[in-house]
Amino acid sequence: MLKHFFGFVGVGLILVCAGIGGSVVQTRRQARTLLEDLKSLDTNMDPASSFSVFKERHRELIAKEKCANDVCQYEFVVSNWILAVLQLAPRTEIRATATLFHGRLDVAGVDYTSRIFEANSPIVHVQEDFCADRSDIPCNHFALNPHGRNVVSMWNGIVEFGQSATDEQKRAAWTLNLDCIASHHGCRDISQLLPEIWKTTGPGTVSSRMRSTADSITEASQPLSE
Repeated sequence: MLKHFFGFVGVGLILVCAGIGGSVVQTRRQARTLLEDLKSLDTNMDPASSFSVFKERHRELIAKEKCANDVCQYEFVVSNWILAVLQLAPRTEIRATATLFHGRLDVAGVDYTSRIFEANSPIVHVQEDFCADRSDIPCNHFALNPHGRNVVSMWNGIVEFGQSATDEQKRAAWTLNLDCIASHHGCRDISQLLPEIWKTTGPGTVSSRMRSTADSITEASQPLSE
């Protein structure tokens, strides 16, 4: 009887571990696919049509869908809530958003947060502005906050760029560190959430790895963090 009992316990533990492992794989796959599809929206000649395909592909992740006065807003969420409930990792979440104005894709982006509900939980906001077909404003901007060297701002990072930004800038902006999802300690600052954009340079300080269009003349003369 005792042998059978431990056998059942062993099988149960194996099933639990397999379930947890499957949850991690599934969550990372959803997050990776969501990001890949989001950043590829501007490769289509008609981003609005491309977004329609995106919406259908990720329909099970839709947390918000609202249209009013020619503006439609959508929100898609991926989180590691199972790991968080089991206290195997801090709550981490990717919240993708898209806004259509008069049927035209206007803005697409993500908010990536780790260690939700904890003090100083870090968050980065990445946003692409779909303005390439507008002649009244430039569309090659690439704005970072914080930007520069040894900046005391580790908890809130913003990257906003235009559709005509360079491929290198777009690649860096969309390269979120998905290891935060399953990390036992989560990610503690913006340099861990988005390491292609920021680097920790000292206790409580980060430096930007990319140039911002808001860089001062002094910042432009300084070398970037490696």
